[in-house]
Amino acid sequence: MKEPDYPPDEAERLDALLALKLLDTPGEDRYDRITRLAQRLFKVPIALISLIDAERQWFKSRQGLSATETPRRISFCGHAILQDGIFMVPDTHDDLRFADNPLVTDAPDIRFYAGAPLSTLEGFRIGTLCLIDTAPRELSAEDQQSLRDLADLVQSELTRIRAQQMVEALHNQEARMRAIVNTAIDGIVTINDAGIVESFNPAAERIFGFTAEEVLGNNVRMLMPEPYHSEHDGYLERFLRTREPHVIGIGREVVGRCKDGSTFPMDLAVGETELGSRRLFTGIIRNISARKNAQRELAARDAMQKAILRGVSYAIVATDESGTIRAFNPAAERMLGFDASEMIGLSSPLVFHDPLEIRARAAELSAEFGCTIAPDFHAIVARTARLSEADEREWTLIRKNGSRLSAMQSVTALQDSEGHISGFVGIAYDLTEQKENERLKKEFISTVSHELRTPLTSIRGSLGLIMGGVAGSLPSQAAKLVEVAHRNSERLVRLINDMLDIEKIASGKMVFNLTSQALLPVITQAIDASRGYARELGVAFELHDDTEDVHVRIDNDRLVQVLTNLLANAAKFSPRGGSVRVSVGASNGRVRIAVTDSGPGIPAAFQHRIFQKFSQADASDARQKGGTGLGLAISRALVEAMSGTIGFDSSTSGTCFWVELPCTGPATPLLPSPAQEQAHGARILVCEDDPDFAELIRFVLEEAGYRPDIAYSAAAAKSMLRQHAYDAMTLDIALPDQDGVSLIRELRGEAYARNLPVVVVTATRVAGKARLGGELAIADWLEKPVDHKRLLAALDNSRNDAEGNAEGRSDRPRILHVEDDPDVHRFVEALITNMATIDHAYDLQAARALLSENAYDLVILDLGLPDGSGWSLVPVIASKQPEPRVVVFSASELSEHDSQQFAACLLKSSTDNDRLLSTLRTQIQRNLPRGQ
Repeated sequence: MKEPDYPPDEAERLDALLALKLLDTPGEDRYDRITRLAQRLFKVPIALISLIDAERQWFKSRQGLSATETPRRISFCGHAILQDGIFMVPDTHDDLRFADNPLVTDAPDIRFYAGAPLSTLEGFRIGTLCLIDTAPRELSAEDQQSLRDLADLVQSELTRIRAQQMVEALHNQEARMRAIVNTAIDGIVTINDAGIVESFNPAAERIFGFTAEEVLGNNVRMLMPEPYHSEHDGYLERFLRTREPHVIGIGREVVGRCKDGSTFPMDLAVGETELGSRRLFTGIIRNISARKNAQRELAARDAMQKAILRGVSYAIVATDESGTIRAFNPAAERMLGFDASEMIGLSSPLVFHDPLEIRARAAELSAEFGCTIAPDFHAIVARTARLSEADEREWTLIRKNGSRLSAMQSVTALQDSEGHISGFVGIAYDLTEQKENERLKKEFISTVSHELRTPLTSIRGSLGLIMGGVAGSLPSQAAKLVEVAHRNSERLVRLINDMLDIEKIASGKMVFNLTSQALLPVITQAIDASRGYARELGVAFELHDDTEDVHVRIDNDRLVQVLTNLLANAAKFSPRGGSVRVSVGASNGRVRIAVTDSGPGIPAAFQHRIFQKFSQADASDARQKGGTGLGLAISRALVEAMSGTIGFDSSTSGTCFWVELPCTGPATPLLPSPAQEQAHGARILVCEDDPDFAELIRFVLEEAGYRPDIAYSAAAAKSMLRQHAYDAMTLDIALPDQDGVSLIRELRGEAYARNLPVVVVTATRVAGKARLGGELAIADWLEKPVDHKRLLAALDNSRNDAEGNAEGRSDRPRILHVEDDPDVHRFVEALITNMATIDHAYDLQAARALLSENAYDLVILDLGLPDGSGWSLVPVIASKQPEPRVVVFSASELSEHDSQQFAACLLKSSTDNDRLLSTLRTQIQRNLPRGQ
């Protein structure tokens, strides 16, 4: 069997077949009539209209055959389409091409075949009208002509289909062109060779303001102002005569005229077309008024930018993406000493950058981005190129003469319309003057800190000691004057501290130790710290907590500072006998602390200034109520630094200041604070049957760093003494179950309490002491209401005596106080004179000499000394064996990192006598080298 060949134009033939859209369509009567006629006319069992697809022959019409298609490779029609004439096989059994064809050897048992090719309008043979018989036969010339005539009928149908398709395509194309013309944003105007308008699209109507009816049939010059109006016909005639284009085929910018007589700039492109003997010209028109305005604005902006570049005081240098300088403004010339002409297009910013800084920056960025950043121009621009944000940092720039300056430089990547980096611009300003101002400011702050805080510490501390009775009782009038002086020294201390806090906040140097911790203890701490002030004003605090174990991320000390300020203000403006309500509530992941007073409210005219510096409702506030006017400004800055908000609500019946903070998870473990360290102090048993008085003593002892336990009866006291080792005991003589005097006698007979220091605290001082007869060792005998300072001093002295006796030593703890202000030393010495032996060093030289000659348990260190910094003594102290503990008592505040090197750090102006005494007592009690 021979398979049919493929015609040379197979691809085009298939395209023509597919274009008819006949394959796999339902049967149609117009084709079936022809095959029925052929079947009857030629008296054959099978007549077909066959279409030859790529891999099959498919039958559009079939008579006498049930199959709808057969493979092309065994088809007879595949051979028939290879020639123009009729393809006839009289007897397939005698034809070697078909004798073993499956269509011959099996059904439909073809013995005779005759096929007339069917061609499309374009001349591609796509199929046949064919006759099949099961017996051999011949067709006469007349029969062959009849078969051809029938095939031509089929071709007529195919041609009609194709013609209809072409007409539809033309209609569609015309519709598309009309839609394009009608929807184009550019005006499209067609004229003939006489200049008469033949088409005028909607965009042209919008551009010129004429309707198409007003323009069609008129000369196109109606759309032109003078001189184009009068000269247009001459232009057209000259072109037709000489073929020399003026606008036609070139395009140019011209001026158009609207219906209202106004003119506008436009782009005009004219093309020439020939339709038969007619010559047409099509103009494409675009109104470029917006572009012209944009160009004028761009020119104005460019002029303004150039003026800015010339007049700005900042140095501005722009480069292309490779680093070549493209702009170098006059300020850059003045700053760096280079002329723009020797930089633009010739140099890179590397010319005026320090090579060592470039290498260091490249290494820094390489580590940050995890890839190698070359130590060249990329080190300057890599961050802004990668992160698409300005990269601002301080650089050392080198002038043309070799001198150096510090400059703050901000580098930004420039991007084109597609988002690709097209260059970089750097803006720099000289930091020399700013650094000098910062140096002077730092010196001033240091002077204020030391020269004001130090004497104020002496004044306040000494007045506090006098008020506490260290110098004995004072006449009534003198006591009042001392109280006035002490109160005003406290005001001055607060003013200085507030001013220094404001400066640190403004300069970004305020240190925050943010940790997640429980909120309620912080609020309680602030309330406890403010009770004394409120008590003086006759005001009470009420705490209402509606939360359950809320945690916040805060700096404990800073939040206490905020809350104590709000509490003090609320107490200050509440009437005597009134109360301040402190409420705590949480919702939506935030907690609100509200402090509400019952005062007169904040005047409406002042409310918008409430958080400004030095703001008070009127000048009399400072005199009547006290205060610096800085507290709320500081509070807002502190709260916002802890991611919180602060605000207020006020009416004539009171004011509510509130602080909102985001809630966090459970508290993070904190490093021990000084107060926590103090909690590890000596253990004291308080034997007192009055619960309220027992709680008062517990509070006093805890504040001083002791660990108190309470026994409400003699039996409880004896049980606790047997179970725990106590350093001392306070005892009320009048106990419910045993007389206190007999209890002391009983304890002296027990080994565990024979040498226990006992401080009697009772309301029956004389009678009880007489009953003791003086035979028992009593550390002190205090009468209720007790002076808590005397109680603490008695416990300190009794414990020191007990420790000295136990160790067989008579010496007391020895302290070295390094302080250049003798007044500060005298007040510290007066404060702890009963606790330890104190040596005083005025400067570094004296301190080094005393440290080399003596062993000390504790060093109180001022960092600002006349012959240098107290920091230089730290390694000297650390070399001592055993190593003394160090308490910094200075006018300068230390960072969190520096503070961790010392046992405690106290700021002179913000540390009152009680806190100083408590801290020193704790360190003396520990009396061990750090780390042991």
